[in-house]
Amino acid sequence: MSELLVPKEGEYGAFYETYISKVRGEDITELLISQVEELRAYFQGMSEDKATYSYEDGKWSLKEVIGHINDTEKVMLFRALCFARNDDQELPGMEQEDYVKAANFNEVPLVNLLEEFELTRYIIRSFMNGLPEEAFTRVGIANGSELSVRALLNIIPGHFKHHMQILHERYT
Repeated sequence: MSELLVPKEGEYGAFYETYISKVRGEDITELLISQVEELRAYFQGMSEDKATYSYEDGKWSLKEVIGHINDTEKVMLFRALCFARNDDQELPGMEQEDYVKAANFNEVPLVNLLEEFELTRYIIRSFMNGLPEEAFTRVGIANGSELSVRALLNIIPGHFKHHMQILHERYT
């Protein structure tokens, strides 16, 4: 894995260690695409009805988990874009529960949620491939926390791994 993509201590807040630690030492460029296949395999042949299943009242359904991942990846990509372009504005956080509730993901066909995930991943990879080297270490503030571009790009596949672990533990 290129050292250019490895965030250093101080490039992200402690909260994000949960996600970054899950991909430390892995090639995130490869993960961005291999995780598309992982998600498709998990949902292979699953009915729309089963995809709206939640293991407990008040917990997200399988579709809501995918929708949450999709939303989070777009937010992280937007942050990375802003910081890579030297935008010095502090960016807001996102209230994940509000996002999921407003989106009504259980009404979205599963195939559309999976396609959105895949397309988002190809956009992220294309964005990464077009960045000048110095952009990976640029830093900005989002949700009150300092983050580098490369930290954000590691959070994306780490966040996915976090949720896939939950899916395997709670829904399988």
